[in-house]
Amino acid sequence: MLSAEELKQKACATIERNKKEIIAIAQEVLRHPEAGFSETRTSHLVAKKFCDLGVPHRTGLAITGVKGRISGGGGTGPSVAIIGELDSLLVEGHPYADPVSGAAHACGHHCQIGMMLGATMGVLTPEVLIQLSGQIIPFAVPAEEFIEVERRLQLRAEGRLEFLGGKQ
Repeated sequence: MLSAEELKQKACATIERNKKEIIAIAQEVLRHPEAGFSETRTSHLVAKKFCDLGVPHRTGLAITGVKGRISGGGGTGPSVAIIGELDSLLVEGHPYADPVSGAAHACGHHCQIGMMLGATMGVLTPEVLIQLSGQIIPFAVPAEEFIEVERRLQLRAEGRLEFLGGKQ
């Protein structure tokens, strides 16, 4: 059985081996910002990566959320979420703003998605996962930024949402 420090080293080594891919994913999200409850491109990217990693997942949570579920090999235990937020702000004039929508990742959520996927890769390291108890829940959460309130109220009136934010 590996010590906690050895498990961390193994997980970090996996993340390090995948850093170019993780950074590329974050940069892809940065280049294609989407406001809350419209993060279809980003949620598809996360779902595809979960498929590539063999992570069972659900899509369409709060319209665009993606939630994985990984069982540790160490038996029952707590569930721990690794959260990354999908959405952007509306910041016209930002260097990476979408020219049509004005959406931009001025909030750092593009980095969060990369970090969530990187951490997921780390815990999936076989020597690590076999010793973890409980479940790891990698979760790409929509609509954290509270913008476009009128649109959200309309989505709720249409019965597509219960809450005006994705985390709820």
